[in-house]
Amino acid sequence: MLDKKKHVVVVGNGMSSIRFCEKLQEYDAHHQYQLTIIGDELLPAYDRVALSSIFRGKTDRDLIFAEARWYEYHKIQLMLGTRIVSIDREAQTVATGNGKQIHYDRLVLATGARAHIPNIKGTDLDGVHVYRTSDDAYAICNNAEQARHAVVIGGGLLGLEAAEACKEHGAQTTLIERAPHLMACQLDAAGGQMLRSKVEALGLTVRTGEHVAALTGEHSINAVTLEGGESIPAALVVLATGIQPNDELGRDAGLAVGAKGGIAIDETTRSSDPNIYAIGECASFNDATYGLVAPGYAMAEAVAAHLGGISKTFQSSEPASQLKLLDLQVASIGNPLLEPPLAQHIVDQNTGKGVYKKLVIDPDGKHLLGAILMGETSEFGRLQKRIEEKTELPENPAEWLAPIGKPFEPELDMEDDDVVCFCNYVTKGDICRAIDRDNLKTTGDVMGVTYAAGLCGSCLDMVDAVTKHHVALRDG
Repeated sequence: MLDKKKHVVVVGNGMSSIRFCEKLQEYDAHHQYQLTIIGDELLPAYDRVALSSIFRGKTDRDLIFAEARWYEYHKIQLMLGTRIVSIDREAQTVATGNGKQIHYDRLVLATGARAHIPNIKGTDLDGVHVYRTSDDAYAICNNAEQARHAVVIGGGLLGLEAAEACKEHGAQTTLIERAPHLMACQLDAAGGQMLRSKVEALGLTVRTGEHVAALTGEHSINAVTLEGGESIPAALVVLATGIQPNDELGRDAGLAVGAKGGIAIDETTRSSDPNIYAIGECASFNDATYGLVAPGYAMAEAVAAHLGGISKTFQSSEPASQLKLLDLQVASIGNPLLEPPLAQHIVDQNTGKGVYKKLVIDPDGKHLLGAILMGETSEFGRLQKRIEEKTELPENPAEWLAPIGKPFEPELDMEDDDVVCFCNYVTKGDICRAIDRDNLKTTGDVMGVTYAAGLCGSCLDMVDAVTKHHVALRDG
């Protein structure tokens, strides 16, 4: 029977890849597939969302989702430290760097993305790093302990994490962002200013609205030059200026790509070749690419379901993120940056308490288009759902915001597919199934099995409420 199984080869061993493996075990009811996973890193799949924990003393082994024995138990062939260099679509084979040919019946590309390198002089100097892998995190830590001055270029999530790490490891750190404020894709000016105050209180220097002209040094970095001519000393530079999809394998094989890069996929995550799928950051759906965990996991589930003959497809959704950044809870939903006359705003804030809440409403006052929550985020789940379902606003839309200092109780009227933990994309259904399958009894048990609330912790109250509710139902 084994030789009659269809061979599924997965190129890439990141977070989307292991989620696909898990879901295919679940959906392959007839045991018709044999899996081979090929990754170019030496570690099995690990939690890239938690990379910043390496800055605080954890090791890369602490971040691994499953050791090699898990793959062995599920009869998955795991090939680490192996780079795939080409695809022969006619022969249905992939070639490794040392010339080995591996046949596939179905191919899943989960090659992720790489750090974007800005087009400026000096990015190849010693002491200049990107921040994408565990090796990058270790290199930044080691360099920061020896550097008196560090500069981080990019004021998004990764840039903020890297800047905090450089400061904690002893370097005087400057954070440079070309936009007018930090996290400009998720926050408005007021939210960005609140975040800036938090960052500066930690002892970091923040420069917004600045453009870097060059990185200078003979062999190693010694300064960052701004477009105005100012030179900022630096023995360490971290580039955190975005990502670009690793779509070259697909491009070179003649697969269709999206307008902004990424391998073009349909709702089953199938590419322009019916035997090849793409998931995660290397994929493009309706010309959009995704840099968050949740869409990658949803794609992984869609392809596993498709291979298992189950009707479940990938659908683009309104962007939503919830995280804890420098001990500040931050959430962004939908399109929070629309300005009048395209939108109306409702704002509630208390600067002293570090709380800022904003609803972005359509011009007719009927529907919610986006939201920003900082400091207190108990509204996150229900606001996201109301945007997705296009729920009509009440007469007083401010009712959808909890009074400052009086957070909403968790709302348990949820579907199984509703996401509880966004960092690790754990749904209500995942939690309930784990409780039933493993006879879990406590929130700690659930966190250990599902990884829910294991990173930023902002969803802990919801995880606790869902767990207690389902355990009570199960135990009668």
